[in-house]
Order: sequence, then C-alpha cells, then structure tokens
Amino acid sequence: MKKYEKNELAKEILKGLAVGGFVVACFAFPGFAQVASLFAPKNERDEYRVNRAIHRLHNRKLVRIYKIGGNDVVEITHLGKRKVLEYNLADMKLVVPKKWDGWWYIVIFDIPEKRKRGRDAVSFKIKDLGLYSLQLSIFVSPYECRREIDFIGEFFGVRKYIKYIKAKEIEGEAHIKRYFNLQSV
Repeated sequence: MKKYEKNELAKEILKGLAVGGFVVACFAFPGFAQVASLFAPKNERDEYRVNRAIHRLHNRKLVRIYKIGGNDVVEITHLGKRKVLEYNLADMKLVVPKKWDGWWYIVIFDIPEKRKRGRDAVSFKIKDLGLYSLQLSIFVSPYECRREIDFIGEFFGVRKYIKYIKAKEIEGEAHIKRYFNLQSV
C-alpha cells in the first residue's frame, strides 16, 4: 500500500466513495474488504489504517455506516460530498497546452457586497490558478479555463455574477505575454 501523509488516506477513501456513490463491504467490521482493496493493503497494519480512516470519516459525519442483508455499507453523506468538492477545489490546476492557441480567456465578475466572502474566495482562487489580474475583478489567461471558472463560481454560489470572454487581442497584451512567458503567434 502506498505511504499516505496524515489525512491523505481518508481523503482518497472519500474521493473513491464520491465516484462510486457507496461501497458494500463483504465482511463484518472491521473488514471493509472492498474499500480496503482499493488501496491494496499488504498486511493487517494496512487494513487497520484503512478501517481507522473510515471510522474517522464516520465520526466526522462524512460517511454513514449501516447494514444491509448482513453486509456493512459505507455511504458518503452530503457533508462528505461537499468535502470532496473542497478537495477538488484545492487540487485544481489549469491545463497548460504545449503551444498557445493565440486566444485570451478573460474572466470578469461583479459580485455584490452582500456576497463579499464569495467574491474574495473567487478572486483568491482565480489568482491561485495563475490568471493575470488586469483589474480588481478582471483576470486574463492564455489557457482555456471555463470549466475551472464554472466550478469555482458554483462552489461559492456566485456563478451568475461571473462572465467568461474569449478574445483574440487585448490592449497592452505584450506585458501579459511576458507575464505568461509566451512567444508571439
């Protein structure tokens, strides 16, 4: 079994459950055979680590554990699904193509003051993705980022305030090209 950092095993279990919906274990506790098999435990210690991680997720109300027909079932909860989205947001990176297509992708937003926390979070995450800040609420990227922007907007509940523009040129783009270390097309 791969060596996991603290809480990384629980994170991977939660992500696996989110993809599959729920997992039925073949044996009674502490088996969780199908969940454990995803992580290829080599020995009892590894199985123990998987079981402990599942129980910690259960204690944090990120999964439910119940019985159906004598089998133990591990099911991700709504709170667990939300946590997976947080993990996805934290791990998000833009795909950088080998060659620039010559298009600029511009993200603008006008999020109301009553949604200040969402506005600040969106701004922070867009900067974290590496977009260039043209103005306070206008960001530019030479890389396609619509899916990432949609996800960020939906996650923070402010998608309707965000606009996405694809443009062939931007005034003063030489400076932006230098920022992204782009060659002229």
